[in-house]
Amino acid sequence: MIKPHFFAASMLVLLCDAPVIAFDDQPTAELQALDDALPGSLINDPTRLDWQIFGTGQTSKPVKGEEIPGGKAALRFTVPKAGATLFEVGANAPITTSIKAGTDIVVAFYARTVTADTTDGKGRIGVRVQQNGPPYSGFGDATLIIDKDWKLYEVSAKATVSIPRGQAVVGFQLAGAKQILEIGQTIVVAGATSLTARSSKMTQSATTDLLPQLQGKGRLINNPSNKDWTVYGTGATHTTIASPNIPGTGGTALRVTTSAAAPHPYDIGAAIPILEEIKEGDILLIGVLARTAPVGSGDGTSKLGIRVQLNEEPYTGFGDNVLTLGPNWKLIQLKTQASTNIATGTGAVALHFGAAAQAVEIGQVYVLNASEPVAISNEQ
Repeated sequence: MIKPHFFAASMLVLLCDAPVIAFDDQPTAELQALDDALPGSLINDPTRLDWQIFGTGQTSKPVKGEEIPGGKAALRFTVPKAGATLFEVGANAPITTSIKAGTDIVVAFYARTVTADTTDGKGRIGVRVQQNGPPYSGFGDATLIIDKDWKLYEVSAKATVSIPRGQAVVGFQLAGAKQILEIGQTIVVAGATSLTARSSKMTQSATTDLLPQLQGKGRLINNPSNKDWTVYGTGATHTTIASPNIPGTGGTALRVTTSAAAPHPYDIGAAIPILEEIKEGDILLIGVLARTAPVGSGDGTSKLGIRVQLNEEPYTGFGDNVLTLGPNWKLIQLKTQASTNIATGTGAVALHFGAAAQAVEIGQVYVLNASEPVAISNEQ
C-alpha cells in the first residue's frame, strides 16, 4: 500500500480567518518531493490550513498535537446545530490549478469526530470539488461518516465540469449534525483514482531505497538506509532526529551542529560508506537530501562540503564541491567522474560541516554508478 506523505506541524500555516489564497507557480522543495512521491499530480498545498470558513453560528480554531497524523495540526469546527442542508456550514480548501472535465481527481484528508449529536455518535462531512462562485458547479459529492479516532478518508471522482484556475476548491460541508469535528491535512491529486491503492507512478521502493527522482539514473552502490555513519571533529555535536513526514529521510535525519568555523571545513565531517568498487572513469551520481536546521544561522543558509574519497590514508578523492543549503529540504544531485580507482569497501562520500557556525540536517545519501543505463519498471 502506498501511503501519502504529510508534513510536520511546523510547516503548517494556520490562519483561519484568511480569504481564499493564491499560490506561487513554483512549489517548495517539500511540495515537489511530495508530488514526486504521489500518483498523479499534486494540485493543492497540503501545508496550508488557512481555509475559507463560513456558516452562521459556527466557530473554528486551529489545534495542534503529536497525536494528529500527518502535519500534527488541524482545524476544529464546532457546529451548533444541524442545518437544513449540509453546506450551510463549511470550509473551502483552495486548489492551485485549473481542472479540466474528464480529469480524475482524488481528495484525501485526515479527520475525526470529537462529539456528534447523531445516533451512532459519529460526525458527518460532505465533500465536493467545486467552483467557488456562481453557479458553484462541481462534482464528486460524497457524505462520509467520521470515526472518533483519526483516520485518513478518501474521495475520488472524474471531473464532469471544467473549473478555471483560482476558482476551484474542495468544499467540506459540515452542517450534517450538531457536532465538533477536526480536519487535518488535505491532499488533492489530479490524474489518479486513489492515493492508498497501488499506482503505476514510481514511488520510493523498499528494495532499492531510491526516490523517484533517482530511479533509472544508475546502479545504487551504497545503502541509504544505513545511517550508522562515522561523525568526527571537535567543536561539533550530532544527534539523530525524527523526520517521518519528509520523503527520502527514511524517518530520521542526522543533525550536525558546529559552534564555530573549523580551521578547515573537512575538520568536521561524516563518512558514508560506498559498498562497491569505483573504477577510474566511472560516472557517479550523488543525491543528498539536506537542509539548514531550524536552529541554524539567521539567514537560513548553511554550507556543506562533499567529496568522494578513499576512506583511509592518503584519502585520495575527487568531486570536491561546496553546497549552499536553505531552510527547506532539497534533494541535491551532483554528477562527477572518478579520477582514481577505489577498491571495494574502501570508498566513502565525505560530508564536511566545518565551514561555519551552523546546524545542518542530512536525510539520506544516495550514491549511484551512472556509467551504464539502468532499466526501470513502473510495475508495483
